[in-house]
Amino acid sequence: MRSTVVAGARSCLVAFLIVAVLNFPAAAASAAPLGMVLASQNARLDNAVATNGANVYPGDALSTGSGGSLRLKIGSSQVFLLSASAATLVRQENKIQAKVDRGILGFSMAAPSQLEIATPLGVVRAASSRRVYGLVAVLSPTRMQVSAKEGTLIVAAANGAEKLIEPGETYEANLTAIAGSPDVGPQGVGSDRINWKRVAGLLIVAGGAATVAAIIWHEETESCSVPSSCD
Repeated sequence: MRSTVVAGARSCLVAFLIVAVLNFPAAAASAAPLGMVLASQNARLDNAVATNGANVYPGDALSTGSGGSLRLKIGSSQVFLLSASAATLVRQENKIQAKVDRGILGFSMAAPSQLEIATPLGVVRAASSRRVYGLVAVLSPTRMQVSAKEGTLIVAAANGAEKLIEPGETYEANLTAIAGSPDVGPQGVGSDRINWKRVAGLLIVAGGAATVAAIIWHEETESCSVPSSCD
């Protein structure tokens, strides 16, 4: 009787190991890196210090401390986290989504169809297939600012409302305190939850926006000094 039980247990163990081995390639494929760290200062990748060249996998927590910064390469695009910011990368169908929890994220999208920015108040993406770069500042769970430096951006709210942000414009989104009190944005976009308000000038939050703009401008200038990189 005992030998029968032992034999049965061994058979179950062997079957478990076979299934695990067969599923290993699929699990490895799903865990393919989404990006790579290009530069970091006072930044963390999950529970470790972010180092140059480190791979970023789906769901990895990205964060910067006070005065810190983190620059990532995602395919042909780049994103930048400034001081006291947090984000994660996830795969959303056929594109990668950078989910910003707090702070300021700058982005340069060479292939806009491959990347979008998710925030507590909506998803930011390019309005066309042309190169774009800009800034998103999540100031609180109910307030954010979006600035288009080059190219037109779209902010799509959870309730279906969309807002176009033209190059050189900065907009602020607020979650209204009173439900059912619709506000109409400057371009006629109505919402019972989000109040779109145009903010004069470019986004400046603790000096961070100017820093990101300078980094992005430098990257765009340097990359486009080589004709093949601008195709």
